Amino acid sequence: MIWPFDRPALPQLDAASDARRSALGRQAFDLKQPLADMRWCVADVETGGLDAQRDPLLAIGAVAIEHGRIALDATLEVGLAQVQSTAAANILIHGISGSEQRAGQVPHEALLSWLEFAQGAPRVAFHAAFDQTVLQRAEREQLGWSVTAPWFDAAIVAALLFPDAAPHCRHLDDWLAHFGIAVYARHGALADAYATAELWLVLLQAAQRENLATAHQLRGLLRARRWLSAH
Repeated sequence: MIWPFDRPALPQLDAASDARRSALGRQAFDLKQPLADMRWCVADVETGGLDAQRDPLLAIGAVAIEHGRIALDATLEVGLAQVQSTAAANILIHGISGSEQRAGQVPHEALLSWLEFAQGAPRVAFHAAFDQTVLQRAEREQLGWSVTAPWFDAAIVAALLFPDAAPHCRHLDDWLAHFGIAVYARHGALADAYATAELWLVLLQAAQRENLATAHQLRGLLRARRWLSAH
């Protein structure tokens, strides 16, 4: 019999991976630093479909922003090994071939690399709810727990700070074009994370012009927007 207060056992990992999981510990997020001084982790995922609760996580791309600049030496691109590759129609969308899918990293090792890279930085993504759901689901499945990290949605922040452009900018490419941001590639996890990071730098500058000095204040603006949308 499993009592209501019993915690499920953590998935069994090899000794090295278990040590890495233990070393992650409880992460603290300081959202009261000045926006320009914060470290941000901008992420993007590739999946085997559009169902964040069910479709497999194929790849993670992440870029760090440190002190108002993209840290070109701090990036992450990792593919998760799949037992069975996704359908051909899906491969045409994400561009990860069947052989590349099967040759990816062991999933729990890929998730550990992701969490070690992100550390205590708030997460940023474009349409962040999808990336957050996919990553936290994978963390729970592979590691037995997920990090409760603050996520910021670049799509929502952009619409709030630039309401006149919002009706014409639905997709990431729209916002990149609106601000004249040229990116070296698109539609891969790392390339999309880099493009989102470029957009996030523009939004951080705009937020500071609006006297939003910290991530805590920016988060408050997002919460107020959700409250107004619900009433």
